[in-house]
Amino acid sequence: MGISVENLTKTYTVGNTVINALDGVSLDISDGEYVTVVGSSGSGKSTLMNILGCLDIQSSGKYILDGEDVSKLSDNKLSEIRSRKIGFVFQSFNLISGLTALENVELPLIYRKIPKQKRREISLSALESVGLLERANHRPSELSGGQQQRVAIARAVAVDPEIILADEPCGNLDSRSGAEVLKLLSDLSKAGKTIIMITHNEQTAKQAQRLIRISDGKIVNNLFS
Repeated sequence: MGISVENLTKTYTVGNTVINALDGVSLDISDGEYVTVVGSSGSGKSTLMNILGCLDIQSSGKYILDGEDVSKLSDNKLSEIRSRKIGFVFQSFNLISGLTALENVELPLIYRKIPKQKRREISLSALESVGLLERANHRPSELSGGQQQRVAIARAVAVDPEIILADEPCGNLDSRSGAEVLKLLSDLSKAGKTIIMITHNEQTAKQAQRLIRISDGKIVNNLFS
């Protein structure tokens, strides 16, 4: 049933100033679609991602995820949706430095109380899918930036989410590593995952099936490639 947002707003008050981070955003994303949301810093794209990822709640408007009005759910229910339906990939990788690649991938499975042997199998398979099985016992400091981001993708897909939200996934990578990460996201899209990528990079944005341009909290373009 996918994602549907209608007249979404998000406001913040800083001192006596009201900031409209999102201003009447309406958008539908189908199951299995690969879209990019592109915009400059402060455009509202990260605010939109946080709401779509159930990390934040809109000030007004509706967000329907798989037929359910997310804004009416409890914090516990939102947490459950994040752990089961959504995988996150961040610009800064967000890996735990003291853990190996394998242990980092296992973390969300531990939270879901997957038995040790099963989660080990799932995590090794996820690392293999991103070409890093031989690096399973390496810590982040022993990996390149591109390898760390691939570990982050393995961690995101290990829980078999329906949706993957990628926030500037190539922002800290060289062009070759960035291309590898974009290929992985494309492969996940072909496998049926819904991919929503946030970026300010025009070339990166063109990789998706649809490009959504946001400016000053409003969608200004919504184009299929």
